[in-house]
Amino acid sequence: MLTFNKKIWTKIKDGFRLPPNQFVSLAHTSHLDLPILLEKHNLADDTLVRIDPQQDTIQIKTPSLEPHFPIFTMIIGMFNIFMLIAVYIAEEGTAITSETWIKMGCKYVPCMKPLYSKTEQEIFNIELKSQCQSFLFPYQFFRFFTPVFLHGDITHLLSNLIYQVLAGTLLEGKYGKTTLGISYILFGFSANIMSSLCNPKTISVGASGAVYGLLFLCTIDNTLRLFTITNIHDKIIQFFIMLLVIPYFILSIFFDVDSTGHADHAAHIGGAIMGILVSMYLCDMPGFITTRIPNGEKQIHLLALISIIGYFVITLLIFYLFIPVHLK
Repeated sequence: MLTFNKKIWTKIKDGFRLPPNQFVSLAHTSHLDLPILLEKHNLADDTLVRIDPQQDTIQIKTPSLEPHFPIFTMIIGMFNIFMLIAVYIAEEGTAITSETWIKMGCKYVPCMKPLYSKTEQEIFNIELKSQCQSFLFPYQFFRFFTPVFLHGDITHLLSNLIYQVLAGTLLEGKYGKTTLGISYILFGFSANIMSSLCNPKTISVGASGAVYGLLFLCTIDNTLRLFTITNIHDKIIQFFIMLLVIPYFILSIFFDVDSTGHADHAAHIGGAIMGILVSMYLCDMPGFITTRIPNGEKQIHLLALISIIGYFVITLLIFYLFIPVHLK
């Protein structure tokens, strides 16, 4: 047993050099004399060790101590800036018209599904096809995604970009660029679906729905970490990190952070819902939650995955089957 304990300690120390948020199975030759099939330990605050006596393996999960460059966060930020410049060039000025927004790919429901009545289709379809561009018309599904990369003006862009960089940098350091990229797409997709359901007659642009998802994921992730961190100094730092995202929520509720004449609260709600569901799937749940449910962490992840899929299926069915589109 003494030899085994030394091996565990050696492997735990080796785990500190692993990439961020990765599980690695480390097999050993001796049999484990432990009564529990799966034990979870929280060592050095953020280091998680799983010991499986039957498989003779140890899994270590630890944040990387190496400096991290937020590749996805920086790329998506620069692309947002590039798209605003492209819109200004297309408009030949900074006063952007609705026609330009529609051509550039904003959320505009008449481009995304057929008009409700045959009469309206006969009257407006030729004009709409020219306005929306003919590609995939009238089922331009890509408009659930493209509004995330469009902004009304510099103020609108900066109000989203600041918090996108803040939350994105924190999350990418923990979950990696691929996971963050997929999450960001899901947040934006959910935001524009909800906006299309609640505001089918309006044009909508901006990344605020996706930013809401990032901020909800960041807030929930950091809140849950408060229950696993034992060092009071680290708890204080974690608490202040959470406080940084609160001003965006307040501004988006009481002020026009989008600077477009109105705030698309439906998109914010859609992004927030997906942020909560993705948090359930990605975040490490504290022991007082997982121990109350058999295979607690796996059950929570499965529930989150089913909820994400179910949410998109239901909202898309409602949008395409029950939301009429009129231009009159």
